[in-house]
Amino acid sequence: MYPRACRNAATLFIVLWTLNASVVSAQPGPDLFENLESLQSIPAPAPMLVSPRLFAAYGALIAASMLSILYLYRGRAFIVYWIGSWLLIAASLMLLGQGYPDVRFGSVMLGLAHLLGVWSAGLTLLGAEAFPDAPLRWNAPVRVAAITAVWFLASPFLLPLRFVLMTGPAAAAILFGWSALRYLRLTARTRSIGTALIGAGLALMTASNAAAAGVVLNLDWGTETFNHLLGFNIVINMFVALGMHVLVFEDMTAELRRTNRSLAAANQEVQRLAITDPLTGCHNRRFFDEIERREMQRHRRYGAPISVVFVDVNHFKRLNDTRGHDVGDQILRMLGTLLRTQVRESDFVIRWGGDEFLLLLTCGVDEAERKAEELKLAFERQREEANLPVGVGLSVGVAAVPGEAGTLTDAIRIADGLMYRNKLDNKAQPGS
Repeated sequence: MYPRACRNAATLFIVLWTLNASVVSAQPGPDLFENLESLQSIPAPAPMLVSPRLFAAYGALIAASMLSILYLYRGRAFIVYWIGSWLLIAASLMLLGQGYPDVRFGSVMLGLAHLLGVWSAGLTLLGAEAFPDAPLRWNAPVRVAAITAVWFLASPFLLPLRFVLMTGPAAAAILFGWSALRYLRLTARTRSIGTALIGAGLALMTASNAAAAGVVLNLDWGTETFNHLLGFNIVINMFVALGMHVLVFEDMTAELRRTNRSLAAANQEVQRLAITDPLTGCHNRRFFDEIERREMQRHRRYGAPISVVFVDVNHFKRLNDTRGHDVGDQILRMLGTLLRTQVRESDFVIRWGGDEFLLLLTCGVDEAERKAEELKLAFERQREEANLPVGVGLSVGVAAVPGEAGTLTDAIRIADGLMYRNKLDNKAQPGS
């Protein structure tokens, strides 16, 4: 690998050195100097006048386009409201950036521009109300939009134009202020950077529109104040657009986290069901296969005692045949609940099969035998409460590791044999 790389580097060096030598050896002729002199006579490009309102309108269209792309991936209602808001801002600024020779027509166009600005502020408020997953609602917004449309399109014919131009930024200031409060409340609840940027930007937009309404009332401030406010609004809109994009990505990230948590919980539930007996709620044989090696390793490493208690229900088959399987299932559920409540959290209760249960206890054989007797007495009390036949009881067998058994499998085999011997003893008793 290294010789090949060295050869390639050497070849590249030779090629570059050859090109450099050819360039250095070239002598410029008189035509070259003449061309260099002619370059000095090329005229500078003529300055291009750009309307700041049209510039801001194009920026709003770009913001709407980028949000439209995000909507393809996210598909949320609040993004639709934002897209509509930016489109209305763009249309409003384009109307304000035009000149109108006819006073009446120009008054209507200015009223329409302010109407679109108010609608834009209203859609921004709807975006806050719809975050994060509310559906689109157009009934009430359409009715309010119709009322404002009548006002802004008819008032230029009835009222002085200054009054019409003042109501636009005043209404927008109210809506922007309301929206700012909504987004800042979302910030306090979600700790989102996007809502903080939007809320702060809309608060500044509230102040800017309130100032614009004041300028309309006092025209002595001149058009320079309007231009300053316009430049201020352009910068603030950039921060608002940035906050909207950040909020969309934060919302996507939050949903991914929720999905991952749901998947993790579902995976844990599947694992729990895989190792749980559905009738009794105890562990099953699969769970024993998973923990057998682990428990033996813990026993050998730390010397922790392990005792096995094998439990069986006397006359269970006869009870099933005489009273039905529903009664048998009731007894198994009752026994499973009893065993799980009578052992410690560090111990395990396993349904071994049929009416047989296995207890793995972290104690010596003496304590395990006492626990077995306690289980017999507790089951006898529950038998009387359930009005079951007298012969229904528990047979148990106890073995420990270390002891007579060298492994956990040996202990289970020994406990099973002792349980069967106990069952025979119970059958030999009168009344059984």
